[in-house]
Amino acid sequence: MKTGQKTIIDAYSTITSDYQSGERQDYRDEWRYMTVSKFKTDYSLIYKIPNHLKNKRVLNIGTSFPIDEIFFARTVQKLYTVDITKDVIRFAKSILNRELSENLRKKVIFQIVNAIALPFKNNSFDVSMSFSTLEHIPDEEHRLKAFSEIARVTKINGYVIVTAPNKLSYWKMKRSVKLQKQNNLPIGYEYWYSPKQLKKILISNKLKPILFRSSASGYTGRLSSALHFPFERFGTRMGYLCLKTS
Repeated sequence: MKTGQKTIIDAYSTITSDYQSGERQDYRDEWRYMTVSKFKTDYSLIYKIPNHLKNKRVLNIGTSFPIDEIFFARTVQKLYTVDITKDVIRFAKSILNRELSENLRKKVIFQIVNAIALPFKNNSFDVSMSFSTLEHIPDEEHRLKAFSEIARVTKINGYVIVTAPNKLSYWKMKRSVKLQKQNNLPIGYEYWYSPKQLKKILISNKLKPILFRSSASGYTGRLSSALHFPFERFGTRMGYLCLKTS
C-alpha cells in the first residue's frame, strides 16, 4: 500500500506543480471535461438530491483542482474536502483564497486525510461524495475499505455519490491499462469498474442506488434522455446517487 500511495502522491504533486507553473490548463477552461464529466455526470447526480447541497454538511473525498469547492461554497452549510496529498491541499487552498470571499472560504475545511481511515464520527454528513477518486487506491482491500468509510460517515437517509471510470468504455480502459504498464499514466494508478460491479459494492455498504448517470447520459428533457438511454451505461465516466438506508 505504501508503494501505491507514494505513486499517487507523486502523480498528484506533479499535476499540482503543472498547474502552478502554467503548464496545465485550468479545468474550468476545458469545455469537454466540464460538460461531459462534471455537468453530465457529477453535477447531474448532485442536482437530483432534494434542495441539492443547500445548507447541508458535505464531505468531498479527493481535491485536485477545487472546482466543486468553488462551485458549491455559496450553498453548503460546511464542505469538508479531504485528500491524501499535502501539496494538493496546499494548492487547493491557494486557489480558494484567490477566488472566494472570506465568508465563503470559511465554509470550506481542508484536511490531509487517507480515505481508508476518515477521521469523522459515524453519521456526520448529509451528503458524501467522491468524484473519480476511489479508483486511484491501488490495493483492492483498501478501495473497499474506502467505500465502507464513506458510507459510515454519512447520516442515515443521507446521500452518497460515487463516480468512477467505466469498464464498459472498453477502448478507453485498454488505453489506461497500457499506460499504467508503461508507467506513463499521469495519475499513477486507475481501476476501472463496470456499472454492475460499482452498484454491487454500494449495495453491500447499505447504500441504495437511486440514480445512474454517465458521460453518455442525456442533457435535459425526456426526449434527449430517451435518445441517450441505450448508450448511457457505456459512458467513460459513470456513477450512482445513493440513499443510505441504515
